[in-house]
Amino acid sequence: MPTLLLIRHGETDWNRSGQIMGQHPVPLNDTGRRQASALAALLAPYPIAALYSSPVVRTLETAERLAASRELAVRQDPRLREIDVGNWAGRFWRDLEQEPVRRQWYSHPHDARFPGGETLGEVQTRAAAAVADALTRHTSGTLAFVSHGDVLRALVAHCLCLPLEAMQAFRFDHASVTALTVSGGRYWASCINYSPDLRFE
Repeated sequence: MPTLLLIRHGETDWNRSGQIMGQHPVPLNDTGRRQASALAALLAPYPIAALYSSPVVRTLETAERLAASRELAVRQDPRLREIDVGNWAGRFWRDLEQEPVRRQWYSHPHDARFPGGETLGEVQTRAAAAVADALTRHTSGTLAFVSHGDVLRALVAHCLCLPLEAMQAFRFDHASVTALTVSGGRYWASCINYSPDLRFE
């Protein structure tokens, strides 16, 4: 039975400031690098058959720390990249509270489209295809996917047959891992949002 490890990248300065990154090449900050290294240490005892990553720099930096001690190649898949936020890239969430698209994002995330960008439904379609293709190549073992918060929400919603609206209640912290087991054509959640920095706040 394959197991999927869905991993969010470590923290960036833009995460901390509330600036919208989308697919912008923002690197990990010192905290993010520490988080990624701690996650790599946590997962070190567990064999990983294949490691896939979004090609965005913050996810690659996280994936490279996971791969370093395993002599494992990082396979980049553009379908795992963050949602395209269009011309909102570089802006601050706090400045967009009255924007209709931001309000729609919480009520109808499946078809709320960022100006010049994507919908979460489109993200879900491409990310689910990336996972499905990986599962055709690896029918057993553990597969790791390093991606972004909204991509992981969309993927978990797809795998667990949940509406995207429900996934707004799920939290995916930086350098966290969500584990799903595939059995009989279904996905089973083993853990959601676990990290070495786990806090109950």
